Formats: sequence, structure tokens, C-alpha cells
Amino acid sequence: MTTFYRLLLLTCLATPLWSQQDFKIAAAGKTIEFREIDRLTIVGVAGSELSVGGTPADKERDALAAGLRKISAAGLKDNTGHGLSITESDGRLLVQQVGGEGNAITVRVPNSATVKVEQSTYRGDDLTVKDFTGELDVSMMYNAVNLENVTGPAAVNAVYGDVTARWSTAPTQDVRLHSTYSNVDVSLPATTKANLRLSTGYGSMFTDFDIQLKANTVAAAANRREEPDFDRPDQAPNDLLSGTINGGGPLLSLTATYSNLYLRKK
Repeated sequence: MTTFYRLLLLTCLATPLWSQQDFKIAAAGKTIEFREIDRLTIVGVAGSELSVGGTPADKERDALAAGLRKISAAGLKDNTGHGLSITESDGRLLVQQVGGEGNAITVRVPNSATVKVEQSTYRGDDLTVKDFTGELDVSMMYNAVNLENVTGPAAVNAVYGDVTARWSTAPTQDVRLHSTYSNVDVSLPATTKANLRLSTGYGSMFTDFDIQLKANTVAAAANRREEPDFDRPDQAPNDLLSGTINGGGPLLSLTATYSNLYLRKK
């Protein structure tokens, strides 16, 4: 046997049969909607394609699935080789998990895209978004949301999970982060310029920034109500702190209705 064929044989033996190529699709300037994906990491990139990489773990566990395509009772088909269904319509890419209890998925998206994420089930784990400069809109029911260097306009609404955000450079667009029953924890460069709106109806606020305060207009409005609705953050007793840091800049709105806010220098 020649050296070439020996190397070829060794390569084949070392490569799992379930190994898959990255899935790629044009996504520049499009809206990308991620819906009900259990373990998702989103990374912003400078290119024009959405790509899904890695080895599908379900095929590693289930050798009987080799050569078969995953489907779901809802009619979804895995057309990526990574347990995801991706469909396109009118400039929108809809990314959905095929079946329950999905694998850990990393998806790279163009920074020119608009990204929306919705996860409402008990399944899965935290959502992480890294290095993304496009528009971000997240709705999370049970799990936590972690943002790392997300500098575009962002709106995150979590119900039971923490919202944590870290920036190495200051955000350049308005950011709105809200958790109803868990903490909101934000770290910013000390020189960040921002207009602040901090609200916690029933928790506490902590910071090491020097905040130049403005009038607490929402609290004043709440005091005029005879029977405030305590299920609404804008009517809670200790409502709103308004102010600026380093002279003001993009809006940073942080709300933890029943828990604590942490705003710290990085």
C-alpha cells in the first residue's frame, strides 16, 4: 500500500461518519428570526452569510440516524444538517429547531442583519450574543440572556432569567434591557457616555458610576395614582432614576421589576 493510500485510510478512520459541512445562506441586510432554539449562541461577523457550524451532537449519539433527515411533528425538516430548519420569505430568514431538546448551536450572522430571538419554553439554556453591531430584539421567558460587545440598537425582555451585558467599547446605539423576576447586570467602560433610565420597583440599584441625576418623573406620576397597578413596572413604588454619565449619550434603559440592577465600570 502506498503512502498516499495509508494517509487516506487514516484520515477516513479519524473522521466521524456524522461530520457535517458548515451550512451557509446569504443573509446580508435581512431580518433573521430565531424561534424556540434551546441552546443558541449568535456571533456577529463582517461577511454576508449566515453560517451554522460544528458537529450535530444528536447524530453522534444516534448512529442509526446516519443518512436520515430529522423531522418534527410540526412539519419542520432539518435542511441544514445541524438540527435546524431555515426558510426564507420576503427578505426574512426564519430559523427554527427541529424537534425537542436541541443541541448547542453557534450561528454566525452578518452585522448588517436585523436579529430577533424568541424562546418561550422551559427547555434549553442561556442565550448568548457576541460582537453584533446590527439591530437586536430578544424575548426570553425562562432562561438568561448574555450580551458581549453588542453595540447596535438592542431590546431584551426576559421574564424569569437574568440579563447580563458586557461591553469592551461603549454602545453606540440605544439599549433597553428588562428582566421581570431576575437581575440586570451591566458592565461598561468607565468613559462611556450615556443617558440613563434605571428602574426597579421592588429591588435595589448598585453602581460605581458618578450619575448626574434628573427629576424622578415616573415616581412623581405614580404618586398621583390612588391605586397603582403593581404588575406594571411604570407604576411601581420606587420607579425610575433618570440621569447621565460622562455628559450623556445613547439611551441605556435598565429595568429589573422584582430584582436588582447592577451598573458597573469595566
